[in-house]
Amino acid sequence: MKFVNREHVDGTDIAIGQRTYISNGKEKVCKTYSAEYRDSNGKQFIEPLGTTNKLIARRAAIELQQRLEKGIERTKPSNITVEEIIQQYIEIVRAKGAAPKTVAKYKTDLEKLQDFCTSKKIALARQFSENDLYLYRQYLVDKKYADKTVQGAIILAKQLFKWAWRQGILQYYRLEAASFPKAKSAPQPCFTTEQVDALIIKASGNEKLAFALMGYAGLRIGEVEQLCKRDIIIKNKQFTMIHICRGGSNGTTKDREDRFVPIHPKIAELLSRKKMGDDVLLPDIRARELLKRLKTFCAECKFNNPIQYKLHSFRHHFASMCANHGVAYRKALAWLGHSNSEMLDLYYHLHDDDSQKTMMELAKSGASDLADGGFEDSLRTVGQSKIVKNPQVPELQELMDMILAAQEKTERAGFEPAVQAFTRTTV
Repeated sequence: MKFVNREHVDGTDIAIGQRTYISNGKEKVCKTYSAEYRDSNGKQFIEPLGTTNKLIARRAAIELQQRLEKGIERTKPSNITVEEIIQQYIEIVRAKGAAPKTVAKYKTDLEKLQDFCTSKKIALARQFSENDLYLYRQYLVDKKYADKTVQGAIILAKQLFKWAWRQGILQYYRLEAASFPKAKSAPQPCFTTEQVDALIIKASGNEKLAFALMGYAGLRIGEVEQLCKRDIIIKNKQFTMIHICRGGSNGTTKDREDRFVPIHPKIAELLSRKKMGDDVLLPDIRARELLKRLKTFCAECKFNNPIQYKLHSFRHHFASMCANHGVAYRKALAWLGHSNSEMLDLYYHLHDDDSQKTMMELAKSGASDLADGGFEDSLRTVGQSKIVKNPQVPELQELMDMILAAQEKTERAGFEPAVQAFTRTTV
């Protein structure tokens, strides 16, 4: 058996290539790549990599080299079932200290995978192929699951089989080349500032402060429930900051990082009326009861489609308020407790009134330009600064462009959702 299209993979003692075979008396070349290497005893092996993509084959060869260096023996075909690797994976996720909600979500999604495999009579984990992953996605779509739910289940399925392969449980990982369009987030309800204020007025007792903390500081309901008097920082007899250090699982925040949020005057006013004797700031606030009250208030205030609103809608309002008032992007991320912009873009909402106000401000700022040079002259100078007009040296122009691009990337004053390009999600 020949080994053709042979290529040595840099940084390894492994070569990749394609094996030949005889069919109808003719020599043919396999479409999939294999790895050629010697074990610690000098014995030569040719191991199928299960991919037709050369780049993926190179990556597989590098991981194979790492496996050999660690002394992990060549994996033999396994008869482990899909159900068994699911159980093992859940045990590992739990052992790593994942939050109970995360473990429960993984179990729910992997039960969907188990049901699909049962319906397709796929018993052994090594039988699950790339085509089966595509069929699994369609199975979920036919079950009317939301796009985000489908995407999460597919990503988890890929993680499961990749984990089994890396642990040496499975001989191959066949799903790396599979990719899917990124799911679009469903529209989320968001309060306007006027609605938040109306709900605070409508509420009674500690409900007022709970709504204000969510609407004007972006706290999650779990963070509101577990907020203590010691978390309210007072300086010079003024309420200054909220220290958010719990509210998620295991006595910490959802992202396991503390954060500090400046106290809005409306929150400060409500805090000044409250007795601060209790350790827990709002001991009578419970998410389920507060949600029922919220929906009642929304109906009484005659909001459109009052049943759509959630407690999390207050957090959406806070993110949108930050955007519409020019809060720097990284500062808003810090206040909301996010490390990247994807979730923040999801939270951002621009209401019609806010949009109209912004347009009127643009009109006012452009009035003097129209008076001085007319409409056509103002168009010619849109987006130009005094610095970049008529650059004398092309290299200087290029340098200034780089500086401006870097500034825009690191500190955006106000933010709008990024243009969603057609991307594919891979694991």
